[in-house]
Amino acid sequence: MIVPEMGLVEVALIAPVRAYRDALAAAMSEGNEFKVVCLASSAPEALARMSQVPPPVALLDFGIDDLMQLLSSLRRVSPATQLIGMGVCETAAHSAAVVAAAEAGLVGFVDADQPVSDIATAVRLAIHGQSSCSPRIAALLLQALRRLPAPPPMPLIPSDPSGATLTSRERVVAELIATGLSNRQIATHLILGESTVKSHVHSILGKLGLSSRDQVLPARCFPLAVPSRLMASAQGGDRVEAEHPPTD
Repeated sequence: MIVPEMGLVEVALIAPVRAYRDALAAAMSEGNEFKVVCLASSAPEALARMSQVPPPVALLDFGIDDLMQLLSSLRRVSPATQLIGMGVCETAAHSAAVVAAAEAGLVGFVDADQPVSDIATAVRLAIHGQSSCSPRIAALLLQALRRLPAPPPMPLIPSDPSGATLTSRERVVAELIATGLSNRQIATHLILGESTVKSHVHSILGKLGLSSRDQVLPARCFPLAVPSRLMASAQGGDRVEAEHPPTD
């Protein structure tokens, strides 16, 4: 917690080497910004102390045993605490642990060769809900993202039990309806008559068995890239809640 009268941010420091732990605690406590309220050398000690009065931020040395198990446990006993990993070396083991730690909830990383000032910066960012890491660690995280399997493609239209399919023009109109455009706006952007668009909308609703244009694929259901000028012109446009068959 933050001490109101002094404005100090309380920090927990978990590191296995006492000399390193004490030196870092002393450096963090020199100014009028941080107060190290918990020093721990192991996962059990950290859990015992942080479960009593959880601090807003905890610094975890990557050299501690059972790091991943500790992260999982801290997320349960102190869910509001922002966790920052420090002392991250360029070893294969630490590189692999970076990705797993990020998935487990670490919000920041500090390399082993970064100065104390960078640790302080990471704490400041964490208490404001922001993350931080070096370019090296950012590259590791991005590489891990690129290795993830691609999600399955999302169908552009719902399946229709009647077997009817939309024409290519109707699919385009359906996608534009899902962005919130009115018939008039769709007509403008497709260079069609408004009555033609209305006929397309009626056909789309009929083929898909829908009663309202609001049921045509919410925009969040498929990755449609609509030009910004289209979206800008949609602002303030009328949105028809339901379509009826065009009258002669």
